[in-house]
Amino acid sequence: MPPSAKTAASCWICRIRHKKCDETLPKCQNCETLELSCLYSSEKPAWMDNGDKQREMAQRLKAQVKRNAKERRGRRMIQKITREIEGHGSSTPENPPSLSPSRDEHCADSIQDSITVDQTTTTEPQISDTDTTPTQNLSFNTSPTTENLRDTSQRDEPTRAFFGAGSGPLVIQNEQDLRFVTAYTDYIFPFLNPFYRPTFLEGGRSWLLVFAMRNTESCQLVISLATYFLSVVPIFPGPGHSVCSSHTWQEVQRQSDLAVKGMQQRVEAISRCGVSGNLLQSTHLLGDIMLLLKFETMAGSSSSWRVHLYAATVLFEQFLSSPDLDDDVWKIPSVVEAVVSQASKSALSTKEAHRLEVSQTAFRFFSAAVITADIISSTALRQLPRLREYHDRVLGTREKPHLSLKYIVGCENWVFLSIADIVELDLWKKKAKKSGAFSLMDLIQRASRITQDLDNGLASSSSSDNARNKDGIFSMFNPLRGQSIDHDIVTRIWANSAKLYLLVVLSGWQPGSNEIREIVSKNLDLLKSLPSPSWLLALAWPFCVTGCLVTKEQEGIVCDIYEATEPLKNIGPISEAIGIMRRVWEQREGLIGETWDMASCFGSMGRTVLLI
Repeated sequence: MPPSAKTAASCWICRIRHKKCDETLPKCQNCETLELSCLYSSEKPAWMDNGDKQREMAQRLKAQVKRNAKERRGRRMIQKITREIEGHGSSTPENPPSLSPSRDEHCADSIQDSITVDQTTTTEPQISDTDTTPTQNLSFNTSPTTENLRDTSQRDEPTRAFFGAGSGPLVIQNEQDLRFVTAYTDYIFPFLNPFYRPTFLEGGRSWLLVFAMRNTESCQLVISLATYFLSVVPIFPGPGHSVCSSHTWQEVQRQSDLAVKGMQQRVEAISRCGVSGNLLQSTHLLGDIMLLLKFETMAGSSSSWRVHLYAATVLFEQFLSSPDLDDDVWKIPSVVEAVVSQASKSALSTKEAHRLEVSQTAFRFFSAAVITADIISSTALRQLPRLREYHDRVLGTREKPHLSLKYIVGCENWVFLSIADIVELDLWKKKAKKSGAFSLMDLIQRASRITQDLDNGLASSSSSDNARNKDGIFSMFNPLRGQSIDHDIVTRIWANSAKLYLLVVLSGWQPGSNEIREIVSKNLDLLKSLPSPSWLLALAWPFCVTGCLVTKEQEGIVCDIYEATEPLKNIGPISEAIGIMRRVWEQREGLIGETWDMASCFGSMGRTVLLI
C-alpha cells in the first residue's frame, strides 16, 4: 500500500495535490506519469503557506495536468504520422509514388475537404493518458537513390511542381484571431527568431502570414503561441497581469485542442495519398509539427518534444526521398545578391524567381528548424542526429553552402556540423571503451580534426563580411536597417560552446582546467556584449553549455546576463537553461571526471530538455 501523501518523505507536489506518493527517487510515480516536476526537500517550499500562494500553486498544477493530458493526446496523433509514413515508405525506390495530375488533384481535394470540416463535429479519439516515447526500432525506407534524386535535371521546373502553385483561399475566423496572428508575425516571431530577416525579394515574413492563414489548424497553433507568450510576458506589469494570464491560458488550451483535432484529419488525409500526393499540404503539416515543437520548448512543461521532433524528421526524410525535390530549393538564388547590388544589372530567371515564392521560403525556414533541432537534441539524447546523412546535401560545404543557417539562426553552418561531429565522437568513445577497443591516440586525432575545423571556421568568419546585402538597393525597405546583425559574434558564441562541449567529451568534466576557464571567460564577455539581451532567447544552448562550466565566482555574471532579458526571461528555453545551470552549480562538488557530461546537464531537471 503506498504511503500517505502526508508522510514526511512524500514529495511536495503530491502533498499539495493531496495524492498518495510512492516516494520513489528521484521522481515519484505520480509526477512521472503526469509529467510534473517532482520536488523532494527537507524544507517547506515558499508556496506551501496554507494561503493564497498554496491555492495559486494548486491551480497551476491542476492546469498543467490538463495541459499535459492534451499534449499526450497530441503526441498519439504525431505517432500516427510515423506509422502511416512507414506504410507509405515501404514502396521501392524503383517505383516511386505516381505524381499524375489526376491523382494529385484527387488527393488535394481530399485533403482540402478534411481541412474545412466543421471543428465542432470532430470527436476526440479515446486515448489513454499514459506517456510514450518514440519507438526507436521502427524501420523507415527513406533513403533516396541517386537515380531518383539526380534525374531532376530532365524535368521542367521540378521544384515549382514539387510545391505547387501555392494558390488557394486563406482562412481567418474573426478580427480577434487576425489580431493574434498579426501580433505573432510582427512582434513575437521576431523575438523568438531575432537573426531571421528575410530579404525584400523573399517577401519578408509574408510567408508566415500566409502559412498561418492557409489552414485553420496553422492559425490555431499560431494563436496558441501568441497567447502563451502574452501569458508569461508581463506586457503590462501589475495585478492585472495575473487576470490576463488566466484568460490567455484558457485561450491557449482551447486553440491548441482545436488544432490537434484538425491536424488529425489532415494527417489521415495525407497518409491516404502519401507525402507526394500533395507536397504543398505536406509542407504545411511539417510547419505545424514544428510549431508544436516550438510550443513545447516555450512552455517547457514536458519532454514530449521528442515525439514531435521524431515525426518532423520522418516527414523531412520523405521530402528528401522525392525525385521532384530540386536541391537548388535550399538556396536563395545565387544571383539575388547581384540583383540587389547597386552596380548590378542582372535579372532573375523564371526558375530562380519561383524559389522566392511563399511555399519555398517557408520550406527553407522549417528545413533549417528541423536540421538544427535534430542536431541540438542529439547532444541531450546521446544519439546521432537522425538527419546526419543528409547534412552535406542540405547544408552543403563551407565553401559552397546550400541552406545558409547564418541567415536563419544567426550561426554559420560549420558550427552545427562540428557539433554533430562531436556527438559522433562521444558515441564512438563510449562504444570503444565498452568494447575494450579504446585508443587515447585515436581519440586525440579525431578530436584534433574537429578542433581544426572550428579554428579554421573562426578564422574565416572574422575575415569575412557578415552583413547581408549591406549596400543593396533594397536596404531602404528594411525597417531594422539601423540594427544590423553581427553574425560573427553569434557564430563565435556557438563555436566557443562547441569547443567546450568537445573538451568535456575529450577530457571529462574538468571546469577548473585552464583551457575551459579561458573559453568560458571569452564566451561570457561575448554574451555580455550582445547588442540586444533578447538575442539570448536564440542562444539558449551555448548559454547553458557555458554557464554549466563557470566557476563559483562567475555565477553572478551568468545570473546578470539572464536577468537582463527581463521581461522575456520566463520563455521556455532560456528559463530551462538557467534552471539547468543552477542545478549543476548545486551539485558542483559531486561532478567528478567522466561520470558527468553535457547530456547529464541537459537531463538534470528530471527530464531531457531541448534548448532551441
